[in-house]
Amino acid sequence: MTSPRVPAAELDSVFGLLANELRIDILRTLWAQHPESLSFSDLRSSVDIRDSGKFNYHLDVLVPKFVRKSDGEYLLTHAGRQVIGAAVSRTLTDADDVIVEDVPAGECMFCNGSLMARYENGVVTVDCAACDDLITRMPIPPNTVANIDAEALPEVFSKHLLTVTHQLSRGFCKLCYGQVDASLTVFSSVESVTYRSPLDVQFECRECGDQTHLNAGGVVMVHPAVMSLLFDAGIDLRRIYIWELTSLLDPEVTTVSEDPLQLHLTIHLNGETLDLTLDDTATVIAYDRR
Repeated sequence: MTSPRVPAAELDSVFGLLANELRIDILRTLWAQHPESLSFSDLRSSVDIRDSGKFNYHLDVLVPKFVRKSDGEYLLTHAGRQVIGAAVSRTLTDADDVIVEDVPAGECMFCNGSLMARYENGVVTVDCAACDDLITRMPIPPNTVANIDAEALPEVFSKHLLTVTHQLSRGFCKLCYGQVDASLTVFSSVESVTYRSPLDVQFECRECGDQTHLNAGGVVMVHPAVMSLLFDAGIDLRRIYIWELTSLLDPEVTTVSEDPLQLHLTIHLNGETLDLTLDDTATVIAYDRR
């Protein structure tokens, strides 16, 4: 991951605004009231502080970054909701207490062996117990898995992975929701993360610099032609582990041209064939179903 593009001084300023227990209480109170706003007196009463001057000072510190004031009423801004949301998800706290041991997660696309999923240190990993190949690994907020039965971990992770894939494929960073740029890494100096380098797609956020790698087959999954093929084959993405879609994640791939870079993917499913041509941003520029 590249360094965040936010100056250190700006980060210090933002986090400095939150370094006070009373300010956190104000944010939590407005969070509990959302989407309704609160007047100054009602907000102070809810926070339970008698010193009006002290309360007013700390409230003013939060405006306008985390709290919006309109017609004498106070409401959390988007940034304010993000701060509390991050705390609720426990992404800003120690996740070591949330651990899920090995859980069966379907069949390996490489050797047909048994896959196992586990959650530790804020990361879900799915790998093969037989051939030791890594299938997928991705961070997940602790609250996503903290209150589920262990057996449900693979299903929850698959849905999370599908959500992240759709978000990135539509151009939004999974961390800060800034704009991301997608690029095929084959023939570049970027190290491939996908098990077959021609299928490796890197997403890089223009704002925070976060980098995520996905399989090109998963990236094109949101294209109507691919969704139609899966639907006609009776495949419901909500009811299948994404990593078991071998036909989609392990397609035939050939290089159409290197400059400009274009790849040709061929997906075979239930007796039908879908040909896709991708440009260097992993965007489908042509397709043919037969």
